[in-house]
Amino acid sequence: MNKIEEMKSLVEKLNQYRDAYYNNAESIVTDHQYDDLCDQLEKMEKETGIILSNSPVHSVGYEVKSKLEKIEHSHLMMSLDKTKDVNVLRKFIGDKDSLLMCKMDGLTILLTYENGELIQAETRGNGVTGEIITHNAKAFENIPMHINQKGHVEIEGEAIITYSSFNNYIELTDSNYENPRNLLSGSLNSKEVEDIIPRNVRFKPFKLVYLEEGVLGDNQYNWSARMEYLRSLGFDPVEYKYLKLSDISNEEADRLIKDTINEFTQKVESGLIDEPVDGLVVCYEDEKYAATGLSLIHISEPTR
Repeated sequence: MNKIEEMKSLVEKLNQYRDAYYNNAESIVTDHQYDDLCDQLEKMEKETGIILSNSPVHSVGYEVKSKLEKIEHSHLMMSLDKTKDVNVLRKFIGDKDSLLMCKMDGLTILLTYENGELIQAETRGNGVTGEIITHNAKAFENIPMHINQKGHVEIEGEAIITYSSFNNYIELTDSNYENPRNLLSGSLNSKEVEDIIPRNVRFKPFKLVYLEEGVLGDNQYNWSARMEYLRSLGFDPVEYKYLKLSDISNEEADRLIKDTINEFTQKVESGLIDEPVDGLVVCYEDEKYAATGLSLIHISEPTR
């Protein structure tokens, strides 16, 4: 088999895995195995200079086959660049004040509020178009239906099911879901709210996408200030740590970043964090400087 045929075969296999995952809540391979195959395909694309039209390396999510109403997002909801190399992450950060936060292993959704009222929730879908799941989001454990903020507000975050909630659900229902994300996949696409409630789905915001000018004053575009503002509105943001790097030496910055990564890793692998985490995300404190981030994968999951 020549390299082009190998790529076609790999693309077909990866898309089969995605279809099973997104439409049947079935994990044929682990996330690690899937990412390794994507890395293999990306390497072959660079070697040949050829990118097949349905390559999963160059698409976000998967076109879910459901009957829920579709919607075009207000902005592109793209996935982050990934690396397995801490040195690449360090170079990305440079001397910029940054946030290092847990990368939740769930499904990204966008919430929209108008004058304090939740009016819409949508899945990421393919990054351009998602599905409206407002009826299901209202059944989440911890999404505020009303917030104390006038005007237009948009919030991105991860829908998740904690390990403890997952284990309780499996025990009570005798279901054969393999992990929290499998259970979650089938939940969000359901048209029956009653299916969502016993699964204890939670929302973990990681980005305040839109907030009207002047609300936070001089801190309007500080990522950490926006995260804490979400907390003040009743949300439960992803766990993060603010890294003040702009006024310390490179050696001190290296040590702080390394220690923070180790701290998160130990908390995840020891089970101190009950939420499914499969890596870390770094983003710059100043959102005006760069609104994108980089994710470091993978942190080993705890034994449950």
